[in-house]
Amino acid sequence: MPVPPPSGAKIHEEKKRYFKIEAGRTAPSNAAWSAENVKKRKADKQLAVREQKRQEKTKGLIKRSGALAHPQTGGRLVREFGVVDPELPVASWAAGLREKGGICFLPGQEWREDAPNISCMLINGEDEASGLGAAYATPDGHHVIGSYIPTDKDERINFADTDEMRASRLADLRAEAIHLHEITSMTYHKPSHSVVVTSIQPTGPNGSAQSQVCIFQPRLSEDLVDDDASRRYFREEYGGRKPAWLIGSCDSHLRFTSPVRGLTINSVRACSASAPGQLNAVLATSHGIIRLDGAGGPANIQWVTPAPGDNGMHSWRAGGWRGRKDRPTPRDVFSVDYHPSNGQVLYAGCRDARIHRVDMRTPYWTASSSSSSSSSGWDWFRHHSAVAHVRCLDDNQVLAAGPRSSMAIYDVRWGSSGGSPGGGGTGGREAAMEPVVRFPGYRNAAHMQIGLDVTRDAGGVGGLGCGGVVAAAMDDGTVGVFSLRSGRRLRAGDVDDPARLRAAGGGGVVKALQFAKMPWERGTSLFVGVGPVVKKFSFGADTDEEEW
Repeated sequence: MPVPPPSGAKIHEEKKRYFKIEAGRTAPSNAAWSAENVKKRKADKQLAVREQKRQEKTKGLIKRSGALAHPQTGGRLVREFGVVDPELPVASWAAGLREKGGICFLPGQEWREDAPNISCMLINGEDEASGLGAAYATPDGHHVIGSYIPTDKDERINFADTDEMRASRLADLRAEAIHLHEITSMTYHKPSHSVVVTSIQPTGPNGSAQSQVCIFQPRLSEDLVDDDASRRYFREEYGGRKPAWLIGSCDSHLRFTSPVRGLTINSVRACSASAPGQLNAVLATSHGIIRLDGAGGPANIQWVTPAPGDNGMHSWRAGGWRGRKDRPTPRDVFSVDYHPSNGQVLYAGCRDARIHRVDMRTPYWTASSSSSSSSSGWDWFRHHSAVAHVRCLDDNQVLAAGPRSSMAIYDVRWGSSGGSPGGGGTGGREAAMEPVVRFPGYRNAAHMQIGLDVTRDAGGVGGLGCGGVVAAAMDDGTVGVFSLRSGRRLRAGDVDDPARLRAAGGGGVVKALQFAKMPWERGTSLFVGVGPVVKKFSFGADTDEEEW
């Protein structure tokens, strides 16, 4: 219990000692303990406290103008003061994203809260002749449903832009003759004009998982004879337009089943830099990496990694794996992507957080036996979590994303965990590689099947000096747009509005999203599978806003 001060005494704030207050008639005029000086110091202290409070209140009234926070308005104003933000083009593009319509692949279920989210999606916008985009989606996970994407002068999806389009069957959904158990991924290979669809059957004939690959080629309109009958057909079906793809008209496809027991195909990636007419794609599976080469038949399926036996167990070559535990093979691969400058080199993201660099020109056992894996083309480094997505941004930078809210960009020139013998080890004890860019705003606690895509064309500058953007689905059902240059989350207009974009199902996540440029449009758009609806988000103005 504190001792009360003596009667008529006051504590000295600096010396922390009590002193007795003396009346002014007996104390010297300049004495600090005189009653008049004590009262004066007390009044000065109260005045100083009031002045400090006034200054704090005034400081709170001085605020940065809200216009300066907008990337376009604020960015232009700060440039007048010599401040140049290299992210201004992509930030302005992201802030101007507006919803431009959508296509429902399960009519009548778009308003259901428990409607399934589209698991896979493929958008193609290369038909500049007709101006029609094409979309394939798997709303129920079993069927491949197609639709055209017509847009008007405001870049909105509009099936009734003209009277002929309104009277035609352009808005009808068109299903391909494909039925699979559980579709896991889908991609389009332009040089061979092939769509590759992968699926998994959780309970196969022998009681274990069994995977299938289906390859089909959308029918081309150029195969039809240009006569009165075909022109009438195009007028009735497509409103007078002549799309390059006749969606729903493919009458044949190639399907084969994996002979490996328990094999799961997680994703497929096509190589754009390949010879015309020759399919070139890789499959990320639970047992390693498979390559589809040539015409895409079963005889052209090759294992890039060591092939497992029929029982799912790997048989290593003598002298290859034995005694080389610092050279782990890619297993449980979830995502693959090609090197942008070399179609023989790819990166693979695995469940054990490793990202492998794979050179398909060099057999794995030769790479494992070499003195330096980096010189042989096979190498690896570690991410901070399991790798659900891997994307090659350029010749040296790789983006990886996965659970534990971990998304980062790595520069492969900075070395790797597996670059030297004994420099890595196994069992998850090695440290993760230090990234060059982190994404602190990314939120994904535990999902592996979740949407992500990257574009360098945001802002109409081709990514020059701006880095581009990555759109990533979050575990709260929303989608975030991030800068590849700094990793910060950008304001993304209608994409950030939960009323316009949130996964259905109450706790579900967006599984399919893709950047694509539609024909006759100026910039890239973001397509997102929200429930059974594919929504389009493009840079522009709202209906009540004025175009700049």
